Amino acid sequence: MAKLALLIGVSEYEPGLNPLPSAVRDVEAVCEVLLHPEMGEFAASDILLLKNPERQAVEMAIEMLFSNRHKDDLLLLYFSGHGIKDDRGRLYLATHNTSKTPQGELIRSTSVSANFIHDRMIESRSRRQVVILDSCFSGAFAEGMSAKDDGTIDIREQLGGEGRAVLTSSTSTQYSFEQEGQDLSIYTRFLVEGIKSGEADRDQDEFISIDELHEYASQKVRELQPAMKPEIYAIREGFKIRLTKVAPGDPRQRYRKEVARFIHRGEISLVGRRTLDYQRTRLGLETTEAKAIEDEVLEPYRKEFREKLQQYQQVFTELLERDDTITDSDRHDLQNLQQILGLRNEDTMPIEAQVTARFKTHQQNLQTYEQAFTTALRQEFPLSAANRDRLRQTQQQLELADRDIAAIESQITAEVEAYHQKLQDYQRLFFTATQQEYPLSKATRNNLRQQQQRLGLTDVDVAPIEAQITTQIESYHQKLQQYEQAFVKATQRQHYPDEVTRKQLQQTWQTLGLSEGDVGAIERRINAEIATHQANFRQYEQEFTEAVQQEYPLSAFKRSQLTQRHQALNLTARNVTAIENPIIAAIEEHRQKLQQYEDVFRESIQFEYPLSDTTCEELQRFQRILELNDAETSALEAIIIQSYSQAEYRKQQDKIRQQQEADKQQQEAVRLKQQEAEKQR
Repeated sequence: MAKLALLIGVSEYEPGLNPLPSAVRDVEAVCEVLLHPEMGEFAASDILLLKNPERQAVEMAIEMLFSNRHKDDLLLLYFSGHGIKDDRGRLYLATHNTSKTPQGELIRSTSVSANFIHDRMIESRSRRQVVILDSCFSGAFAEGMSAKDDGTIDIREQLGGEGRAVLTSSTSTQYSFEQEGQDLSIYTRFLVEGIKSGEADRDQDEFISIDELHEYASQKVRELQPAMKPEIYAIREGFKIRLTKVAPGDPRQRYRKEVARFIHRGEISLVGRRTLDYQRTRLGLETTEAKAIEDEVLEPYRKEFREKLQQYQQVFTELLERDDTITDSDRHDLQNLQQILGLRNEDTMPIEAQVTARFKTHQQNLQTYEQAFTTALRQEFPLSAANRDRLRQTQQQLELADRDIAAIESQITAEVEAYHQKLQDYQRLFFTATQQEYPLSKATRNNLRQQQQRLGLTDVDVAPIEAQITTQIESYHQKLQQYEQAFVKATQRQHYPDEVTRKQLQQTWQTLGLSEGDVGAIERRINAEIATHQANFRQYEQEFTEAVQQEYPLSAFKRSQLTQRHQALNLTARNVTAIENPIIAAIEEHRQKLQQYEDVFRESIQFEYPLSDTTCEELQRFQRILELNDAETSALEAIIIQSYSQAEYRKQQDKIRQQQEADKQQQEAVRLKQQEAEKQR
């Protein structure tokens, strides 16, 4: 079984591709660990190192690597340099003589195709093949050049296969290949570190397999560059191909390995601290000795962390210097930068607070001086020596540099009036446009853009104006909606507000600062709805009244007709109840009054008939108390009198019949007595 490696590093390129100084150093570092007798155990004769080679040399070396091999041979292909895709998404490895057309198109014949490598791997008898690509897919072309990259490379499809393992530094075409202050590229640096320290040996079997190496490097890379996403693609046993051994070291080296294991974000965790204290004692190391090892291992992380903090601080400071507020767009860019640098909110918040406080203090001092200078300039021009001396004292108290003062004075003296006039002109134009239409149409926006350019104002100049006016408009619209809600709540879109409610509503819109015209428009619209509702309300009330006057109680058919009517008039069940209940109650009450009058009248005529004048007057008073009209009572009385007369007539007839019957009986009795008397005679 043989172990062979082809290491290719390309740092120098033709115009159109940026140089990558770390690429050659990468292959040298990988070669070092592979040649180490206690790590890689590769023979020097079995490693081919190519630095800045041309395409033909690379392809010949690749073909020699995979040709005439045995099944158990371990073949390693490592590449550090630019990776490029053509317009069909196919991957190419850039060589020293790789070129592009003036339009940015890759000249394929000057680079090594991934398909070429794939074919050589398929043809090889070896079933232990490892490919490591540390490629800057972002291209980094010179000015005027471009690559048609869409952001991803499908490594599995182009280099995958049975018995193979492929490691890539990132699937994305946009990531930081090199890091300032470091000799090696980010990805290769952690590959080498994982092997040297032995930390990549996750299962502690003293061997570092491909998957273990990937896991270690991937974790470290993502801590520094979250945007990078190292990937591993393997088939069958490809994951477990053993690439190197763990070198047995002295206690210091073993402690160094343990330190590397517990580093997270450039620091040692609490659990890691306790574990390392135990390991230090077990390995017999002095505290100072262990501290020196920890500092040595942590220093690169700490240095990188400090540099990242400085980079973030510099960018944040420049943003504040450009504009005294951080816009939403700026915040989005800062979050992206924070993720790229691998910083947490806890890291950036103190920086922002410190810079913001310092910047605000400086800005406040500038504003204080500007105000003092403006006041002095308005009082006299040119300034007297006495005023100049007072301004110099103010400058010293505020700790402002002469260049700050010169800039302020120059701006105020030469430009402030004209500048503010332009701002006022644009403000008037923008305000007029928003009064005519809101939101603004594309045509109006284009017209405002032309006016802005005519005035010589930038987007930064007009943005606060537009934001202020837009905010005022939005706030005003919200207040209009708030008043409309209050008006609807008070009226329920069904009844006009009473005087008390009207005063409350007036106080509301005055408190909100609304114009009477806008309030009137809202109220007219809602009042129109109220008028329609009340008209429908009255219409149904009239129809219901007519219905119950015609028949009471209502029949099922009439009730069905009324239901259809109130639905057609968009009245709710509550509206219908409010209409019908008072009418029905009034009918019932009226019927009860008529019944009361009828009862009293019947009793009166039973007591005396015809009625006396006194009784008639009492009945009239009772009628007025019951609020009954003469027509109703007259009709009722006529019915009762008619009924009473008929009853009295029947009584008289009954008495006459009874008297006649009695007379007949008496006459019959007399006759019988006479007959009896005659018989006796």
